[in-house]
Amino acid sequence: MDWKWNSSSHPISDIRDWNNAKRLEIRPDFQRKEVWSESAKIMLMDTILKNILMPKIFLKAIIRNSDTYRIIIDGQQRIKAILAFLRGDFKLAKPYEGKYENCSFEELPPNIKDDFLSYKIDLNEIINASDDIVREIYSRVNKYNIALNKQELRRADFPGDFLDLSEKLSLHDFFEDGKVFTGANRRRMGDVEYISELLAVLIDGVQDKKDTLDQFYQDYSHWETDEINVIEKQFQEILDDILLIFPKDSFPISQTRFKQKADFYCLFAAIHDLHVDEFSLQNKNVDDLQKDLEILNYNITPESEVPIFSEYAIKCVSQGNTIISRKWRKDFLKHFLKGTYAVQPPDDETIKIFFNIFSDNTQSSMCKIIEECIVCNDTIEDKDYNENNIALSWHKPVKEFQLSNAKFGHLNCLIKSDKFIYGTGNKES
Repeated sequence: MDWKWNSSSHPISDIRDWNNAKRLEIRPDFQRKEVWSESAKIMLMDTILKNILMPKIFLKAIIRNSDTYRIIIDGQQRIKAILAFLRGDFKLAKPYEGKYENCSFEELPPNIKDDFLSYKIDLNEIINASDDIVREIYSRVNKYNIALNKQELRRADFPGDFLDLSEKLSLHDFFEDGKVFTGANRRRMGDVEYISELLAVLIDGVQDKKDTLDQFYQDYSHWETDEINVIEKQFQEILDDILLIFPKDSFPISQTRFKQKADFYCLFAAIHDLHVDEFSLQNKNVDDLQKDLEILNYNITPESEVPIFSEYAIKCVSQGNTIISRKWRKDFLKHFLKGTYAVQPPDDETIKIFFNIFSDNTQSSMCKIIEECIVCNDTIEDKDYNENNIALSWHKPVKEFQLSNAKFGHLNCLIKSDKFIYGTGNKES
């Protein structure tokens, strides 16, 4: 074995000088073409300014014309970020916190610049190694490193109030009791990421996870205490409502589909919408709402014979985190929740959905369909199940308007009676 290792520490000024003399190769052809975020670069500079050690960097050293040239095997992003800061390519903006905020390298006090340039980086240099050996070393160094997921990177890149609140709420007993998070979720900060998504709902409504979550971490890294308290209160009020709807002793959410992240997100968002509209569950009877959610729980599947149930199930999987899919599912759940929250007759769209669910299942065991008119008690024939002949009705003085306490009646009979609130979903009726 002709090659050997040399371990040493070099100040940043040496690395700068190697680069200026064109004796440092930043990205050989075998390295991955990765790009760090601006925040990651800034926080690395913060690490250096605070004199915190960073992991070793691996180099290959070769002699050309009596000069030493160095090729980076592992650590290119750190070196590139440091050199970019020295060139003035970026400043110490958010998420950096400290007396040098918004300073470029040249704008730092002279003694701080000297400290920065004197910061030593531990290097492992391999000497006289062939390209094949270097490639094997690079492969081995990266093979056993677990790549940070997006949330783990956010924790490093965006420290601050939004992260702190997300971590605090992720430990809420509700999520443990409801089995919303698995052990794997918690080990890789999936729980914190998910809570961050729920907080984003409270701040600015349903979001597309892929596009916006980083921005919330940046925008709310500095957050007024009063605003944090308001958001935390709203968060708790939604959890309180969910516990009313899904009591632990009789209908625990942990035994329903609504503990699944796609469902829970939209349930959470739907309840938030209703709170914004100043509706609440206070002094409401949730029995029929629970029956409706039991119907959804047991019958929402991709194979459902009810088209809207099948569509909901598919939207939970196919592009489930997109804003379009999330909004559709949230609005669907609101049709059921509002019947108890609002204490007012359902709108045409809600009645249309309820009507179609009923009529699609006239031969199904999903719901117990009363096939007699609620007014005249005559049998409703299968051929009559359309918006021109029958309607969904609720017996006055009902307060909660749910699918489970709705009854079919002949439209003509209901028009003549004053004992029922009814609707067909047909605006022309």
